[in-house]
Amino acid sequence: MKFTHIFFDLDHTLWDYDLNARKVLSDLYQQFELKQEIIFGPERFTEVFFKTNDTLWQQYNQGNIDRDEIRTQRFRKVMDKCGAPDFERTEAMSEYFLFNCPRQKATIADATMILDYLSKRYHLSVVTNGFDDVQSIKLEACGLNKYFSHVFTSETTGHKKPSREIFDHAVKEVNAHVSTTLMIGDNHSTDIMGARNAGITPLLYNPKGLVKSDCQLQIKTLSELMRLL
Repeated sequence: MKFTHIFFDLDHTLWDYDLNARKVLSDLYQQFELKQEIIFGPERFTEVFFKTNDTLWQQYNQGNIDRDEIRTQRFRKVMDKCGAPDFERTEAMSEYFLFNCPRQKATIADATMILDYLSKRYHLSVVTNGFDDVQSIKLEACGLNKYFSHVFTSETTGHKKPSREIFDHAVKEVNAHVSTTLMIGDNHSTDIMGARNAGITPLLYNPKGLVKSDCQLQIKTLSELMRLL
């Protein structure tokens, strides 16, 4: 495969969202003394958060809600599902999470190693549906920012994956060509379908093999990229 440019998704592909969010949610549970407020313990509270958050992000990726709705409604919905619909500190919970989560440093296994390897051979960029301010903090906190010349977010480009426009914008900005560009991500609907929409070769990072996808290129570990690229 003859590629010159590689686009990476960030959350769940390089930056370990699940591990980082779990750490912050555990701290948040203690900080806000939720044991006295809700019917669930910290583990169940965390699972409710992830399910609620995933639903909201699906709605955002489909263009049905905006950034502010995720930020203002996320913990209201979580607390409602946890049996405390009238809890008055959901805004403070949101601020706590939004400040602390992006500053966590955990990355997906072998992320630093593979980026060090690839950065010597390819032009690397991030293409993400995340928000500009949050994604830049994540990249700096975990030390991956040095590997990327460009970070393209849905917020700054005005388009969300799987829309081809965000990829068209990225290709133009880095002076690439779709035939020699590879998109690596964990989400079939946004990363894989988005790359296809733009004529870019997709590669699915599918660590547990749970994502249903007909993508021909799939890996379970980032280290497999050393064999492929």
